[in-house]
Amino acid sequence: MKPTKAQIESFLAQEHIALAGYSGKKSKFGHSVYESLIKKGYHVYPVNPKGGKTEEGKEIFKSIDELPGQVTALVAVTRPDVSEVIIEKAIEKGISYIWVQQMSDNAKVLELLKDHPHFVTGQCIILHTNPTGFHRLHWWVAKTFGLLPN
Repeated sequence: MKPTKAQIESFLAQEHIALAGYSGKKSKFGHSVYESLIKKGYHVYPVNPKGGKTEEGKEIFKSIDELPGQVTALVAVTRPDVSEVIIEKAIEKGISYIWVQQMSDNAKVLELLKDHPHFVTGQCIILHTNPTGFHRLHWWVAKTFGLLPN
């Protein structure tokens, strides 16, 4: 299901965003998303079952249940089977805005989100946060070929 521009803008208006699938390895996409959101001024709460600290000393939460109450949004950058569990936990916790990174969803995830008012699937979050470098080229290609939501 292709999201609307309004759904994307509504998600991006949130200030406190959890990132499930965070990785401390700079070569991993979860790290790229983390850095991109931090650079854009978001308060990002990394989630990874290993826990620990980021390189700048921020806590890495082991689960959705550990997230503080001010978190209103979640980005899932995980395998689809992991996304299923994460989305269920996020909905139980009352997280209102959910973004499931392209290729991180499946039929069960879509079923979980069908009645959820604020969700985005099938899109790369970096494309929608004023990308730079390679992601800027990716954005240009998506715009040129009409692949960005209206």
